[in-house]
Amino acid sequence: MISAELISEKGVSAGDEWITVPAPRVREALAALKEDGYRLLVFLTCVDHLADASRAEWPGRFELLYELRDMEKLRDLRVRAFVDGDPPHVDSVSDLFPPANWDERETYDLFGVVFDGHPELTRILMPDDWVGHPLRRDYPVGGEPVEFSEEHETWLTPPEKA
Repeated sequence: MISAELISEKGVSAGDEWITVPAPRVREALAALKEDGYRLLVFLTCVDHLADASRAEWPGRFELLYELRDMEKLRDLRVRAFVDGDPPHVDSVSDLFPPANWDERETYDLFGVVFDGHPELTRILMPDDWVGHPLRRDYPVGGEPVEFSEEHETWLTPPEKA
């Protein structure tokens, strides 16, 4: 059973249960939840709260979200952890939940979160020589020039009345 001291906040949003745990203890919390029956990691993702005015102050710039499922009791739980730093660091859980291997690599690639202890934390979506992390809110927006072949020079626009 997960210790109450590991949970700093809990609630329900849109019918989904969630808890917040301190980032340095996220591995310990997820291991305890796995013992409680949450044996499936559905997904891991990240939210960058830079310049996010939906709350007065966030506990950390990056919010890591681990969605866990208990297949026997048919229940889900979202585990949140907030991290700061440049780059932000958190312990890997890829040995506890093997699918986290890919999700941690994706989160590293797109947000720059470093998962300490990951067996091979390398880019998974962007080219190896890509500079930066494109889903961070401080990533420069401006696009890349797109080169078209000759047969695609003419732009087709939708009719005014579709």
